[in-house]
Amino acid sequence: MFLKFSVFLCLFVVCILNPTSTLKALGNQPGGGEKPDSGTAPSRTARAKFEVDFRVAIVAPAKTKKLRVWIPIPPTTGNQVVTNSRFRTFPRKVSSKVSTEPTYGNEFAYFEIESPDGALEIQHTFTAEIAQVDWSVDYAKVVKAGSWPETFEVFQKPDARSSRATDYQHVVGQILSVSDRKSKQLMKAIEWVDQNLTYDSANASLTADPAHGLIHRRGHCSDYHGLCGTFAREIGFPSRVLYGLQMFEKGSPSHCKLEVYLPPYGWVTYDLSETQKLARKIQANGNLTAEQQANMSKQVRQRTLNGFRENTWLLVTRGENYPLAPAASTPVSILRTIHAEADGIALKEGASMDSGTWMTMQRVDEIGSAGRRFSVLNDQP
Repeated sequence: MFLKFSVFLCLFVVCILNPTSTLKALGNQPGGGEKPDSGTAPSRTARAKFEVDFRVAIVAPAKTKKLRVWIPIPPTTGNQVVTNSRFRTFPRKVSSKVSTEPTYGNEFAYFEIESPDGALEIQHTFTAEIAQVDWSVDYAKVVKAGSWPETFEVFQKPDARSSRATDYQHVVGQILSVSDRKSKQLMKAIEWVDQNLTYDSANASLTADPAHGLIHRRGHCSDYHGLCGTFAREIGFPSRVLYGLQMFEKGSPSHCKLEVYLPPYGWVTYDLSETQKLARKIQANGNLTAEQQANMSKQVRQRTLNGFRENTWLLVTRGENYPLAPAASTPVSILRTIHAEADGIALKEGASMDSGTWMTMQRVDEIGSAGRRFSVLNDQP
């Protein structure tokens, strides 16, 4: 058992693989892309390729006149290539139109269904090729930007919802007081979230609400990253929450990460919630000595601090609190997998059939053998 666990941790923490050719760098827009304008580019290796069958089943309330559905379309970027995208509906044939919201450039397949009768299934199939991305951030080399391009404005304002937490400014003050260097302040913000929040999917905002994490000291991935993201903006680094799909068979495959723009590295990805979960799994393993537990946990956290994105996670949307396109009837904080509304009222995932609801499901087939090695969802290498 110890050998098996050690092999898994070796693969997960050290990630020593034979490098493959990297993905072509795309997405150079300063506000929307993932490639830095200049300076140190990340390493993109260990490509994995997947055939994805994503589906959503939607039930509108009885006598609904119009059902509207937005499904985000995963983009091709410097870290991933998405091809063969195709939408189908069952049993009713419904055409979609592609729309792009103006704030972050997220793209959607938009459906309108007049007088829906019974359940509707929407299927999205596509091929995704994803690279493992390592930024290898040296915080001593992170520089202070003299000014940011206009396109970065949307990533710089702290989340206004933070004011609901009475201790928000006090915590921000603690983080800023550790050093005059912004890079050390960011490291402190990441450490603070790791030390003070407990993962709890039953007590989560599902909206990247930073106040939820501060008030309850609990939450799921969006609470971790929404909170750390607004800390980063207070420090002076642009940030954004990313939502994506995990390349596993799951009923609800969504998972979010945090991106912070660090000159000269560009947009750097962090996953605080999954790192914490893995570190605690290591610490609970009785086959490891206390010293081994401490060393392995430190390695896991250091890899995250250096900037890392696994090749089993597919970016779908960027940003928070943006208007959908076409405009939805109600505000949307984040779009995890879909947004649906019946006669202007948003439908909730997993609600009762009478009130209207939806649920997702996903099947993923890996092409080749380079893939699923870096997610804490798997206990096997």
